[in-house]
Amino acid sequence: MKFYNLLAAGFVLFLLSGQAFGQNFNKGISANFAKIVEKASEGKKADIGVAVAAPGIHWQNADRKYPLLSVFKLHVAAAVLDKADKSHIPLEKAIQVAKTDMNRDLYSPMLQKYGPDRHDFSLRELLYYMVAESDNNACDILIKWLGGIKQVENYAHQIGLLQTEIVVDETGMNRDINLQYANRAPLEEIILLLRLIDEKKLFSAEIHRELAYIMGKTATGADKIKKYLPPEVSVKHKTGSSSRLKNGIKIADNDVAIIQSGAVKYYLAVMVSDSSESDKANAEIIAQISAAIYRILQAEES
Repeated sequence: MKFYNLLAAGFVLFLLSGQAFGQNFNKGISANFAKIVEKASEGKKADIGVAVAAPGIHWQNADRKYPLLSVFKLHVAAAVLDKADKSHIPLEKAIQVAKTDMNRDLYSPMLQKYGPDRHDFSLRELLYYMVAESDNNACDILIKWLGGIKQVENYAHQIGLLQTEIVVDETGMNRDINLQYANRAPLEEIILLLRLIDEKKLFSAEIHRELAYIMGKTATGADKIKKYLPPEVSVKHKTGSSSRLKNGIKIADNDVAIIQSGAVKYYLAVMVSDSSESDKANAEIIAQISAAIYRILQAEES
């Protein structure tokens, strides 16, 4: 087990310096990325945050913290897998689930399939439902198993995500829509989490493979990052989508991914916040940005 307390003070600065992805940054690529976001934003009423990282490249268009919505389930999953790995808890271990933990008010494919009366699920099942199906009940059950939401934020800070704020579970966000802004992170720390997952730096390689497999099975967001990418491209991702405020504003539509096509691998985060656009339009913004960045990186490789 490699635990990254020592990275908390230095690794993010190392990443932001550009050294983690190479110092020979292509300014032409940077300009092209900026044009992509400008084109996607044209005529749109939304705050669009984009970050992309590949060998020799780390580019982002904003420094603010973006609401994570269900992207924070990646942080929960990492904390759960770290605990299982350190404590030698098998992923087949049954977790007892009370009937009261199956909240009918939450989005929950697990509840729809099994009803409220099933009393145990394995860690592997709960992780799959939480990440691949974005199940909110599975998320809150796993947060409870960790000992509460503070444990998730503590873990995020321990692995170097010092500016990431994770303070509310799915039940809390469902109860008060304004709390859907509360779990938030800067773009560079979303990219850093993807990198730590991809480079197998958080727990054992076997456990990392489990998380990568689940991310690759994500069923939500087929109309986002994946939409215009060729089917042979590997996309391991996690989406997030909020409710709308009374004035119609969508708090967030997100997708973050580890993408590989042949020898080309990169990390991408697209966060659409405070949007007056439709859900379809938000997804299309993400899809168009993803497709354009893919084309640039493929051309750069060739």
